[in-house]
Formats: sequence, structure tokens, C-alpha cells
Amino acid sequence: MAYKQKSRPRPLADTDKLCSADEAAELLGVAPQTLAHWRVRGTGPRYITLSARCVRYRASDIRTWLDDRAKDSTAENGRDGQ
Repeated sequence: MAYKQKSRPRPLADTDKLCSADEAAELLGVAPQTLAHWRVRGTGPRYITLSARCVRYRASDIRTWLDDRAKDSTAENGRDGQ
């Protein structure tokens, strides 16, 4: 009799890794409270709420948010009002 192995869920790609608020804050070099303030204001990286107390950040969303804020010169600082 052949043994049928259960299929395992595919692991998330590194860019789809879900980070806790503490992990995301560490990656960004800010305090977790700063991320909480950014969530309230809508100025931080996109986030996912799994429940009322469980917030996660996709690594790809953090990367996109950082890339959108990259500047080549100080002349760009006032360009987008941020």
C-alpha cells in the first residue's frame, strides 16, 4: 500500500514574509510606538490587521515604502509634501 504524503503549505517568499510591529520597527530603525503613530496618521508602510491586537507588515510593503522615500538630492525634499 502506497503512503500518500499530505501536501504542505507553500512557504511564503521572503518578500511576502509577515513581520510583527516590533520586527518592522527594528528593520526601519524606529520605535514600535512610531509605527503605531504612523498607522493612525496613515503615513507609514502598508499593514495588515489579523485581529484587533495583531498587526503585521509584509516585507515587500516595507521595501516599497522605503523605496518611495528614497531621494537623490536635498532638492527633492519638499517635492511631495512629506
